[in-house]
Amino acid sequence: MGPITALHVSLIAGVLITALLIGHLLRQRRSPAATLGWIIFMVSAPWLAVPVYLTLGTRKLAARPQPTPYPLPDEADTPLARLLASAGVPPPRPGNQVRWHRDGGAAWDELVAVVDSSTRTLDVALFLLRDDTCGSRFMERLAVRAAAGVRVRLLIDGIGSLLLARRGLRRLRATGVETAWFIPLLHRPLRGRTNMRNHRKLVIADTARAWSGGRNIADEYFAADGQWIDLSFSLAGPAVADLAHLFADDWQFARTRAARPDITVPAAAGTHTVQIVPSGPVLTRDTLHELMLTACYGARQRIWIATPYFVPDEALQQALVLAARRGVEVRLLLPRRSNHRLADLARSRYLRELIAAGATVKAVPDAMQHAKALLADDLALAGSANFDLRSLFLNFEVGCLFLSPVDIEALTAWLTRLDGLTTDYQPAPDRWGRSLVEGMVLLAAFQI
Repeated sequence: MGPITALHVSLIAGVLITALLIGHLLRQRRSPAATLGWIIFMVSAPWLAVPVYLTLGTRKLAARPQPTPYPLPDEADTPLARLLASAGVPPPRPGNQVRWHRDGGAAWDELVAVVDSSTRTLDVALFLLRDDTCGSRFMERLAVRAAAGVRVRLLIDGIGSLLLARRGLRRLRATGVETAWFIPLLHRPLRGRTNMRNHRKLVIADTARAWSGGRNIADEYFAADGQWIDLSFSLAGPAVADLAHLFADDWQFARTRAARPDITVPAAAGTHTVQIVPSGPVLTRDTLHELMLTACYGARQRIWIATPYFVPDEALQQALVLAARRGVEVRLLLPRRSNHRLADLARSRYLRELIAAGATVKAVPDAMQHAKALLADDLALAGSANFDLRSLFLNFEVGCLFLSPVDIEALTAWLTRLDGLTTDYQPAPDRWGRSLVEGMVLLAAFQI
């Protein structure tokens, strides 16, 4: 084949591949700005855009079979309950015990208690596991449980825990701990995309007790509130079975030949009602985003949001702006400076608009505020998801919806205490140069 013919073939192949990917792009649900940005990228630089899109561009994978929507009892038949039921989210589970962790020390004690209580199985899913003091102590406890005959499975995210020393995992495997990477940096093309991360934090003992929330396993997540502020909780009872099913799905995703165990719903352990709300690329719908939108549009008195990173999509931003304008107390609790400078740049435009609409923005001045929670009237949500585009549309996340008055009061008290650590926050003014930088950061953020 001569050089001219080879050039023609390569050009034709490039055009066909680009056209196919543009067709795939147009069938996906994403913002018009993101769609237009990808199309311009593909047309102007196809040989660069095609591999980038194949690596980062897909937002949804082949969906898992959705559970059959369940009938709602009359006393639980609310718009939000109907929404979640239509998405196949597991139903609310009564009969649970809930323990909120006041601070990092209490969170560590509860984590150790859950791990040490395991007698049959111990399932752990983490975004970030670091081999520092807390991480090493945690891995040692996993090894002890495995040596005691407990089946221990450790699932860690391929990017979040990329810097974890492999020798530590080798030592764990030598004690009998089963390990798996969730979408490692180098992976088969059909086994996920590099931009899809498992951001869940789950420690489940005997499918009956669980530790979850926003904390990863590293020193800073268990530090005193003056350095790092986070929110986590422990569960016992029927709702833990839904978390166990979620872990089983993720483990099977990471290890395709893994057999799926039988999961028995544990007996009642308390009086609290909890609903587990998963979200992620293998679900047809963006359940946590839908939940937040519904809660914000339905709120009449308050919307309190705690998050380290605030980069909402246009729909969620508009819901918050309209809530503030109609007199709802909209209050955001953020870090003054987070550990991601680009996220801090991206949030400024949204915060200026919210403040102008009447919302209150507060910031922790001297500590990293990493908690993720939403209070909308009598709706209480906490879990692993940040209020940003990545958590809402790309990551594998899990939220816990707390439906008992005692938990709504507990989360209200926790957020009130957090609010007491904050000062009023005013984002940088809207100047031309800064707006240009913010726009460039947001343009990149919206390409999902």
